[in-house]
Amino acid sequence: MKRGREMVRSKGLALALIGASLLLGCGSPKDRELPTDVSKMDELKPYVEKLSEEEKKLFLGYVFRATVGGVFGGKGIEPGMTIGKAIDAQKSFIEENARKEAEAKALKEKLAAEQAAIKKSMTDAVTVTVLSMRLEKQDYREEQLIKLGLKNNGDKDIKGVKGMMRFIDMFDKEVGAIGFAFTDGLKRGEVAVWSGARHYNQFMSEHKAIAQLEEGKYKAVFDPEAIVFEDGTNLTIKN
Repeated sequence: MKRGREMVRSKGLALALIGASLLLGCGSPKDRELPTDVSKMDELKPYVEKLSEEEKKLFLGYVFRATVGGVFGGKGIEPGMTIGKAIDAQKSFIEENARKEAEAKALKEKLAAEQAAIKKSMTDAVTVTVLSMRLEKQDYREEQLIKLGLKNNGDKDIKGVKGMMRFIDMFDKEVGAIGFAFTDGLKRGEVAVWSGARHYNQFMSEHKAIAQLEEGKYKAVFDPEAIVFEDGTNLTIKN
């Protein structure tokens, strides 16, 4: 009887050990460690297949980033990294990237809004209009002559104005631009005329397009770059 009881106990212990091993074998696939040797990564396939689609995507993203990153100077797969840790690491990586992108976007929008406000202040301060444009022959070549009218609308005397006149045809298409720098000074409420010229090149589409514009069939828009005031302050568009 004693021997029989020992046999029963032995069988019970064996069954318990088998059960424990089965439980261990059925543990979470996320606990499985990743091999640091990329060539052995296929060994993880049975465990990866047990993951959800989202988890698979995150896991593969980590592996790709770690292995490709290793080629380009990254750290590669860290020793002791498990499937679960890899998923969490990739989540954190994505979240951090999203945070940085959001910050960069917010900064870009903030700077754009600031520049737009400065530009409005500049176009409010000075009115610039095209008085005349024509071509004139000068010794074997042609000059594109332009006259601009400027008016100081602000409450401060202006020392100089720099910018572009952008020409837009009747179909609302910009066909070219002419830059200018007015440095003669402009008192509050004062009006002045700026005259300029540039060599006309008939083979340059922009020169030709501006020369072919007909009065009343285009508009010229003042695009400011800088206004310097007599008191030493200035407004500047940063490109």
